[in-house]
Amino acid sequence: MRALPLLLLSAILAWGQAPPAQPEPGASASLEQLEETALAFAQKSASALGGTYHFKVAQAPRFPALPPGQLTFEGAYLSKQDPVGHFFVVVTVKRNGARAAMARVDLDGSWVGQLLRAKQDLARKTDLTMDVLEAAPFEGVPPDGALTSLPPCQRLRAPLAEGHVLTRADLEPIPLVKSGERVRLTATSDTLTIALDTTARSRGGLGDRVRLESPGSHRIVTAVVTGPGEARLEN
Repeated sequence: MRALPLLLLSAILAWGQAPPAQPEPGASASLEQLEETALAFAQKSASALGGTYHFKVAQAPRFPALPPGQLTFEGAYLSKQDPVGHFFVVVTVKRNGARAAMARVDLDGSWVGQLLRAKQDLARKTDLTMDVLEAAPFEGVPPDGALTSLPPCQRLRAPLAEGHVLTRADLEPIPLVKSGERVRLTATSDTLTIALDTTARSRGGLGDRVRLESPGSHRIVTAVVTGPGEARLEN
């Protein structure tokens, strides 16, 4: 008779305890599909950016709890435009063809290509050409604004050390028009082109907008710098 109370006590202690969680059928396969969809979407998004991108899953994603059904996955968007370093992909999860949930997959991305760097120590205001720069192999996370090609008519904003990777922040336009100088202004309308000499009242590099004073009337107009001492009136 003493065994009966022991059995009852064991039953009471066990009552209400949840059984060990069992993985849902196909959950592992669904996670793999989710990760593969995110990786493929990141690779497709990066294909137009230049260079080569490598991606890997940073951590296992959480799969949303859904009723049984046929699941499909579609990449929606990236958390950052340039997919390097840590970022995530948002994936749409569809059940039986209808959107059922959104999932997040965290990825790490690295870029492989060539970046411009200084061949030697360079002084401030050095006019930049490929004689003082070189294209060097790079793999990893590039510095913000790192350059793969050299924009025209640029010089250094500050000194650079040998081996420094060139970024947009290092550059400033070479002044092709300086205040007080004579500037040849060209204006085009249909097939008619008119050119006249003006005086610059501001400075600018290639593509910059500068203020020019027309002769006689002292009227100020704004034009775009097209070369040394040259500008074009915008239509």
